[in-house]
Amino acid sequence: MSKQVPAPAEGTAEALPPAPWQRTPQRAVKRRRDPITQEEIVETALRILDSEGLEGLSMRRIAEELDTGAASLYWHVGSKDGLLDLLFDHVIGEQQVPDPDPARWQEQLKQVARLQRATILRHRDIVAVSLGRIPMGPNALRFSEGVLAILRAGGVPDDLAVSGHLLLIAVVNGFTLDETADDQPASDTAAGSPDAARDYIASLPPAQFPNLTAVAGQYADVDRDERFELLLDLFVGGLARRAATDE
Repeated sequence: MSKQVPAPAEGTAEALPPAPWQRTPQRAVKRRRDPITQEEIVETALRILDSEGLEGLSMRRIAEELDTGAASLYWHVGSKDGLLDLLFDHVIGEQQVPDPDPARWQEQLKQVARLQRATILRHRDIVAVSLGRIPMGPNALRFSEGVLAILRAGGVPDDLAVSGHLLLIAVVNGFTLDETADDQPASDTAAGSPDAARDYIASLPPAQFPNLTAVAGQYADVDRDERFELLLDLFVGGLARRAATDE
């Protein structure tokens, strides 16, 4: 069983108070004959982000796509930063968090990380969007609630649960930055490819670099999925050992 992160239907849950640093406007009523909605703006922005990257995402570009004026966009989202806050939270809402199973908390945490990675790989530059943003939108709050439920159900102490949750996000973001740096796999590019790295390292003087030259062949052996699973094993295993000693 798993629970969807997006917000529940209107009227089924208590409204969340806005974060003090929220940059999107709180509108009591919708303007009459308004041809667009905040949701449409965010979805359009995400399509542009996916196809053109963060460098191609502008309020003018979104306005052109929606056949409206930039002023109308600002009324809904406040500013470009406000839009990016909404966009980031929208993407977080695509992820599902498993219902906590204490006996399987380590595997469930790995599942969360795999979902995070898959979401990032679907959306070009979303890690760049996230930089400097505190994820406290409705979807982010529900996502964090779900992850903390898994960790606490597994017996992870509260301070370690919070640190583990935040560090896992940082670890996955860091790993996927390399994967999303270019539309082409790194192995398909001449400069900086694993094969080029292997050949260069192998050409180094062994007397100066005995360890690097000894393992040069390993630099061409790149299976990103396999390496990501190794990263999860190391991270979650270490977290579990620390939790056991902190009990």
